Formats: sequence, C-alpha cells, structure tokens
Amino acid sequence: MTAPNPPFQASERETLVAFLDYNRAVMIDKAGGLTAEQLRTTHPPSTLTIIGLIYHLALIEDDWFLSDFAGVDLTEPWSTLDWEHDPDAEFSAALTIDADEAVAAYRAAIERSNRIVDEADSLDQLSVRRHPRTGEHYSLRWIVAHMIEETARHAGHADLIRESIDGEVGDFRANG
Repeated sequence: MTAPNPPFQASERETLVAFLDYNRAVMIDKAGGLTAEQLRTTHPPSTLTIIGLIYHLALIEDDWFLSDFAGVDLTEPWSTLDWEHDPDAEFSAALTIDADEAVAAYRAAIERSNRIVDEADSLDQLSVRRHPRTGEHYSLRWIVAHMIEETARHAGHADLIRESIDGEVGDFRANG
C-alpha cells in the first residue's frame, strides 16, 4: 500500500487522514514479503501476530467508522464471530483464514472508512451511536484521532514481531 508522507501544509481533515493512511500503509507493509506461517508468528510472551493485528484493525475500522459513526450494523465476517466465547475472536479468526483475505478485509475497511470521512459534513459531525457509559456522541475528529493512535500503536507491535521474524525494523518508508 503506498501512501505519501503526510503533507506539511494541509487542512485539518487532510492532515488527519494522511497520518491515518500513513500508519495504515505501514501496518500493511509489515506483512510484506512474509510467508503465511511468518504472518502467524508470535513474539512471546505476547500472542499477537501480524496477521491478527491486521484483521483486528479491519474490525476496528468497521466498528468505529461504519458502526459507531454511521450507525450501520456490522455484517460478515464480523457478525458471526463468537465474541461471547472468545473476546479476541478477530485475532483467532485471522489464524484460520488466508492471509490475503485478512489484508483484503483491512483494505476494504479502509476504503469504507475513508468514504465515510470524505462524505461527512465536517469533523465536528457526531456519531450515531453513543458511548456506552457516558451516553455522549463521538465527534468524527475524535474517531479519526483515535484511529491514528490505535493504528500507530499496533504498527509498533507489528514492528517488534517483524523484527523477531527476520530482523526488519522501522516503517519501511522515508518520513520527511
């Protein structure tokens, strides 16, 4: 996935989406050149895998942008995962599907998320769904900022896993 470095001068929306796209691309790049077995490799004591992180981020994109912000109920593959018996069902499911399928799910979720952001009136627009404890709506700005944080954090996890697999470190791209 190729994403340019975030621009030094752009609107708030363009800047936030560029940073999110940059981190998304880094995350996908972490999977580049690895075998299916390597994508399922853990870095003990953690049980995280690169493919699990990618599939998790696909779910999180859909959950925040599609479900929480737009109010659309999640469908396949998320709706049939057994969350009651496995709170980390997306991580477990990632180990049972083709790696290309997990990456494709992430790319599709990114496209849906970006379309939602593009079509929103402003970053001040509020989510359809409310926070379960406080009852507050989320602003789109908050969701985008949260997704930057979440994606960057998991890219860091993937960096450690990738280093344990083949010694590759960093974000694989020049960052101005």
